[in-house]
Amino acid sequence: MVEIASGGELAKVMHYYGMLEGESEFKIVCPFHQDVNASMKINVVDNSFFCFGCNVSGDALKFVLLMNKSLGELEACKKYYKILRSKKVRAIKIKHRVKNKIENAQALDEAHDYYFGLKTIDWKEQTTALKYMQGRGFTSASLKKCKAKVNDCSKNYPLIFPMFDNDEFKGWVCRTMDKQIEKKRKYLYNKGFSRANTLVGKYAGKKVVVIVEGYMDRLKMLQNGCKNVVAILGWKMTDQQIKKLKANGTTTIISALDNDVCGIKGTKYLEGFFKVTRFQFPEGVKDPGDMNREQFRRAKTKTLGGKNS
Repeated sequence: MVEIASGGELAKVMHYYGMLEGESEFKIVCPFHQDVNASMKINVVDNSFFCFGCNVSGDALKFVLLMNKSLGELEACKKYYKILRSKKVRAIKIKHRVKNKIENAQALDEAHDYYFGLKTIDWKEQTTALKYMQGRGFTSASLKKCKAKVNDCSKNYPLIFPMFDNDEFKGWVCRTMDKQIEKKRKYLYNKGFSRANTLVGKYAGKKVVVIVEGYMDRLKMLQNGCKNVVAILGWKMTDQQIKKLKANGTTTIISALDNDVCGIKGTKYLEGFFKVTRFQFPEGVKDPGDMNREQFRRAKTKTLGGKNS
């Protein structure tokens, strides 16, 4: 445990704005761009924040400056020091758990036992969960193949999917079916899950892999007949993910990262490490999860020019 009794400027700022959570590292919905997922990483130990969505980063002072742009830099700086001296945060003592390998291993064991303890679903019976997924264009066969289950222990996140990295279980991810909850957070990962060193999919010995952002994007690509699809669970590939692909022989990437500003930035970033071909999305389609089989067929032909994937 690490006690932040003095200093801890970012912890105090986050507490002032009502955004502090109970870990040394946690994620929040970024307040600096339109977002529905928790894409901003907060580290109150090293006093830093970084958003994977809009790429903004900095320390406690930078956070306050961004929160108070309308005041001007001088007044925002005054606001920052006023926050640090305020009664609301002056005497704050926050204990944060520092993650270590033992805790991560225990969290993975717990995630394993939780997922595999749930009832196996054959996805033949017409249920609310199946109806929801069919409405999003997914088939019973796809849900069964990816070993999706119904999470009876969670009303808000009733769909649960296992994540395998080259057949190694790395945790689970749940998805909400409630549109109101979706506005705040679509997905819920198991405690201790690390996106940084996880690639969802099979890529061992594959020279060419298709990269997508989300789990559902990968599931839809597989359903549409695409092979060697890997989800990086974000728009920017981490150093660990890049090293894993390279170590497994990957030299070429077909980037099907989302058809938006972040997806374009993520694709550009990959060009520094791999030979990259951009997936040619149909007009008006934001991500692979939105495509039907015919749209995928046309996009694949346009991307590869008739070559096999």
